[in-house]
Amino acid sequence: RNLGGDFISGFFFFCFSLFVIWESLRLGIGAWHKPGSGFLSFYVGILVTVFSLNLIRKGWGIRESQKEYSSRVVLALVSTIVYSLVLEPLGFIVSTLFLLGIFFHLGEPRRWWLLIGMSGLVTFLMYLVFDILLQVPLPRGFLWI
Repeated sequence: RNLGGDFISGFFFFCFSLFVIWESLRLGIGAWHKPGSGFLSFYVGILVTVFSLNLIRKGWGIRESQKEYSSRVVLALVSTIVYSLVLEPLGFIVSTLFLLGIFFHLGEPRRWWLLIGMSGLVTFLMYLVFDILLQVPLPRGFLWI
């Protein structure tokens, strides 16, 4: 049985998300009113687990190769790794703006002004929730933003 790219990608991300959840628990997730070091990564890991299980379910019945889709998954993974490397030097806002722009473009190519607007809005909302409401210190970067 040829399981297809969705199954393989889903299985990879499922294993990766379990590792993220495990490490987040080791760091300590804290509580909603006082988040710990692993708070954000724990809930992102759960979200990735749900999405990866959906990919596994979809990929179970696929018989043909989907090279274009698989290359987008690899690019998303590489972008996430680069994001983790540039988060401290560039800061949360700049790094997240670029990462979300890439993710939104990979999902469906859109006009550049729409990509910037969507990325800016989501970055602002994440900053509002984590930095302002939850008071989780986010990396400022060399520009102090």
